Amino acid sequence: MKFLITGEKGFIGRNLVLTAKKHGHKVLELCDPSNKIGDLECRVPSKTGHTVSMWEREPCVHRNPHEVWAKVIQENNVDVVIHNAAVVGTDVVALNPGEATLTNVAGTYNIVRACELAGVPISYMGTTVVYDTPQYQETYINEQSVVKPTTFYGQLKHTGDLIVNESKARSNIIRPLFAYGGEGDMNSLIAKICFGAFTGRDDLDMFLDPKKYKDYLHVNDFCDAVIMASELGLWGEDFIVAAEDPRVTGEIVEAVDKVLHEDYNDSHQNNGTQMIEWYPETDYLGNHRLSSKSFRAATGWAPSISLEEGIKMVAKSIKEASRSLEYNPFIHLDDAKQRGIDLTKFY
Repeated sequence: MKFLITGEKGFIGRNLVLTAKKHGHKVLELCDPSNKIGDLECRVPSKTGHTVSMWEREPCVHRNPHEVWAKVIQENNVDVVIHNAAVVGTDVVALNPGEATLTNVAGTYNIVRACELAGVPISYMGTTVVYDTPQYQETYINEQSVVKPTTFYGQLKHTGDLIVNESKARSNIIRPLFAYGGEGDMNSLIAKICFGAFTGRDDLDMFLDPKKYKDYLHVNDFCDAVIMASELGLWGEDFIVAAEDPRVTGEIVEAVDKVLHEDYNDSHQNNGTQMIEWYPETDYLGNHRLSSKSFRAATGWAPSISLEEGIKMVAKSIKEASRSLEYNPFIHLDDAKQRGIDLTKFY
């Protein structure tokens, strides 16, 4: 199969590219100058600290009309489009509401319409923050749970769900929560603690309740699930993909600290317990436990990386990445402070 993956330079996107190739598939890499992307207009380089080269040649999903996207899909014989490009995270969306709306809504519309026109299926990367989590504090969320997103980020992604579901293109929606990993991970507390430790940070605002359960899934396992769904032709479906290994958030921090202490004792000054300032009142998800029973039954998929193994992989990757100027998961937090924006008001 041949895939086109939007947002290929982002954290999930770059891992989807690697996973598709690992499964023996081809990927039309839009940022590769040797590939034909026709008249696609590239995105504006990030103004929040990334170097221009990191985003070079990545086409913008909302600035390019669907007819141009369709032409690229057809001319390159793409079999499946994975629509991954999005502005992700409650805090990031709060800092960039206009761009987030254009990317997450108008961009999704363009890609969906392009797939309709080109006659190829689309796999949409959704999110589980669209569900009405207060109803499910003592139970697991599944695909039949009530949808009621309370944050602007969740509302934008839910609008994308509606666009995908009402289209004529064959489609599926794959929903993770807290897909974490190493370099490129801009959101997870695991990545932020490791980066902060290796760079000598002594402050990390965390908009979570340390006493609530979260279900972290390694990005490699999530990407395997996404590619598997396309391989099996699971169209017309909406799937939650989860590790089903929920842990209390404070215990996850302790697990990260343990790895940093045992494997990198001389390489950092502060651990997560020391650097984090919790804002438990902002944790609108509370206990967030997910069931992937439907996806496991349809595919036989199961995660292969335990949380402890995943933390070690993250620490190793971010230890190496911490020397680079291209990766900094504190960018958005620092940007908010510099602009005098109180992020707690957006949760």
